[in-house]
Amino acid sequence: MRFLLSLILILLSIACAILAGAAAMLDRNVLDPAGFTETVVGTVQSPAGLALVRTQVERTVQQRAAGQPAALSDGLATAVGGWAVQALSSDAAVRVLAPTAVGLQQGLLNGKQTGSAQIDVRALAAAANPPPLVTAFLAAVDGDLIVQIRWVPVSPPLQRVLQELDRHRGLSMLLVVLAVVFGLLAIVVTRGRAVTLILLGLGLAITAFVVSPVATTSASWLVDASATAIAATLVDQLLRGWTAISRALMAIGLALALVGVVVGLRRA
Repeated sequence: MRFLLSLILILLSIACAILAGAAAMLDRNVLDPAGFTETVVGTVQSPAGLALVRTQVERTVQQRAAGQPAALSDGLATAVGGWAVQALSSDAAVRVLAPTAVGLQQGLLNGKQTGSAQIDVRALAAAANPPPLVTAFLAAVDGDLIVQIRWVPVSPPLQRVLQELDRHRGLSMLLVVLAVVFGLLAIVVTRGRAVTLILLGLGLAITAFVVSPVATTSASWLVDASATAIAATLVDQLLRGWTAISRALMAIGLALALVGVVVGLRRA
């Protein structure tokens, strides 16, 4: 009976530790404004993201220059599209995409995902020096020049998780405390403390090792993978930092198992 109770407490401790790591990762990559801006910038600056930006910028320029000869319209579209990609590959991307990230984050947490992101070409020109041809085009065009980019909606389960984490900002720390408490209780309630430490440590290390590739390959659980070509890139950005977290959990688990072995040898 004690062993069964200890086993349940071990499983609860491992689950809380994994969930605490995941909550801390999502808090950094999504809920923190600076972290989410980094997520958006990393997604846009990927090859798939830049290709999508180029296509949408060129399409928008062609629409604005519809009254011009086709050769001029195509030339302008190519020039502006190439410059936009170059500008968004630079440090200017953070300043330009920060308002975009704010809008995406608000829609995500308010349950109003639009499936699109906006890039202000004039703001991009103010942040990165455009060539004369692009400057002349922007001067000739009236009003704002906003490019709509198809964005990747996160899945409803992930959205609910993020909303709960946003409402309860101390949840990740609470999970850490629960992991420690359940682990200590598992050691206290059983007589074979060495075995309990080994099971707890190996269980934590193995679970942390297995969870990472499973989460990466199960993109459909995180986002609408069919929405756009940048879905896989966004998943990578959302999981940014998990490798370090999983390695830390594996190190803690192996250390606990080693302590268990030492304790067992001393009592033998």
